[in-house]
Amino acid sequence: MKLSVIVPVYQVKPYLDFCLKSIVQQNLDDYEVILVDDCSPDGCGDICDDWAKKDSRFKAVHLTENKGLSVARNKGLETARGEYVTFVDSDDYLSPRTLGTNLDILTGHPEADVLEYPVRVHHGTEKAYQYQPGHGEVSDYAGWVHRKGYIHSYAWNKIYRRSLWKEVRFPEGRWFEDLFTVPSVLRQARRIISSDQGLYYYCDRKGSISRSLCEKGVKDLLQARLQLYRMSQDETGLMENDLDEIYLRLCDSQILSIRLGIPHHIPERSIPLSRALFARRPWNYHIKAVLKAVCGKRYCPIVAQTPKALRS
Repeated sequence: MKLSVIVPVYQVKPYLDFCLKSIVQQNLDDYEVILVDDCSPDGCGDICDDWAKKDSRFKAVHLTENKGLSVARNKGLETARGEYVTFVDSDDYLSPRTLGTNLDILTGHPEADVLEYPVRVHHGTEKAYQYQPGHGEVSDYAGWVHRKGYIHSYAWNKIYRRSLWKEVRFPEGRWFEDLFTVPSVLRQARRIISSDQGLYYYCDRKGSISRSLCEKGVKDLLQARLQLYRMSQDETGLMENDLDEIYLRLCDSQILSIRLGIPHHIPERSIPLSRALFARRPWNYHIKAVLKAVCGKRYCPIVAQTPKALRS
């Protein structure tokens, strides 16, 4: 089995058939589609069974109670038999030939373990944009961090060698489970390919995690960014500017938690003024980095109290 496509399913009845039809339209020969019904109450389980009956490449797995996205994906990983694995959320879809074309690229580079391809983010909304990871470049984890790939730490829009998931699973009961997980997987990869082929459509539906952020979401985002920062500190080959940028994103979460009255203290990191001024980064990065260099430990509390017009 060459590729396992894992599709967690929960309350997506209006979108599920369209998603699965887009998978069938991929130029693939040797593959399986694992549909993990997370005890969906809207009849999605029956749709999964219907697909498994009419197409032997589809397999329906039913959880006995609703456990959440992480558990469903982990169950898919336990069931998968492919040399490679990818994820598709059941209210999203793929452009034709995306998986087959990119799988051919990945298998044509035996030194590579992961391929990342384009995604249309927040498709169907006014804030939609297209993320283009690259044009065939091959890098290691440090290169992925340098191009700020962690900003798009999505489980989908990537094809992984399944062996990378041997010791890694999605955290149960967490928001931002992808950010907790994907960097840890990619850090194991020998090489990562940035493809410009195909397209994943990430559809922004009503009630999705991107539309509302509760106190638990703020806490989990801070913890995920803290984990990324600590892991990146241990990575050889990363430039100080890259660590500075990861740290400033961690500060953004700390600032938000202060505003919400959630107590948490992140580790201190000094950013020299010279590095803040001369790093090749966007202007908003320079503003944050200079403020951090000048304010030191007081940076997060000071920014948390600034008027909204001064925040970026």
